[in-house]
Amino acid sequence: MNLQKLVLTLAIATLLAACQTRRSTEDPASGSPALQEGVVQLDPQLPTGVQLQASFQIPDSLEGTPTVHDDLRYLVYLPQGYDDDPDREWPLITFLHGSGDEDYDSTFVLSSGLPGVLLAGEQPEDFPFVVISPQAFPGATWWSPGMVPALAALLDEVSERYRVDPDRVYLTGLSMGGYGSWWLATAYPERFAAMVSISGSGYRAPFTPEPENSCRLANLPIWAIHGAQDQISDPQDSNLSVLQLRSECSGNVKWTLYENEGHLGAYERAYRDPALYEWMLEHSR
Repeated sequence: MNLQKLVLTLAIATLLAACQTRRSTEDPASGSPALQEGVVQLDPQLPTGVQLQASFQIPDSLEGTPTVHDDLRYLVYLPQGYDDDPDREWPLITFLHGSGDEDYDSTFVLSSGLPGVLLAGEQPEDFPFVVISPQAFPGATWWSPGMVPALAALLDEVSERYRVDPDRVYLTGLSMGGYGSWWLATAYPERFAAMVSISGSGYRAPFTPEPENSCRLANLPIWAIHGAQDQISDPQDSNLSVLQLRSECSGNVKWTLYENEGHLGAYERAYRDPALYEWMLEHSR
């Protein structure tokens, strides 16, 4: 672990540890979102919203298959003004992190991508989204057995717990989470209004799926983003899924190649770009 990563990990760990025994005691008049049972507020409150920790208790079986894990951890971001209007429904973004979380440590989820942008307060000024950032099971990928249906069940839980607009539910991920976004969207295309995959566009295979599977995404707006200098995930392999979706399924897919960016640079740039979120909001189910 390099020094920069160590410092970041220790800083976030301190932030998380401070809230483990603390429940929110904020005055409702202060505008802080009311916390649900089992949800812990991170301390201090972020200047542009609130980061929360939560744990979803997985049912004994999902889609008829017994489950191996008891819970699925995730982070929650509630936008500024969430409690101002109790009747307002908010767009939801589900963010899937990349690989490297060997210790099943929540601080890893906050270290990069959209959660990292939110932690730093570097999202666009107008950011009207609830964001959930689940944490993959230890040693698992987003397409490991049981992972995809667990994510679908989590979406059900979040949609009931928070005031989510069911027609504006978006999916995005980076690296491993970019691949995972394709897998989750293919399994449940009807659940999302749009999907964005970054630095991991495609199914992480040297071949594309059969059209009967990939064409499940024909009606889902998709934006695939990659860095041309990526040495970890081949942008040409990623482009195969885009080309197939366009040619064989007449899919609504957008492809962006950042000529001067690598693997990390592509998602650090994309998640700070207001155009990404404007594009999402253009689409609803």
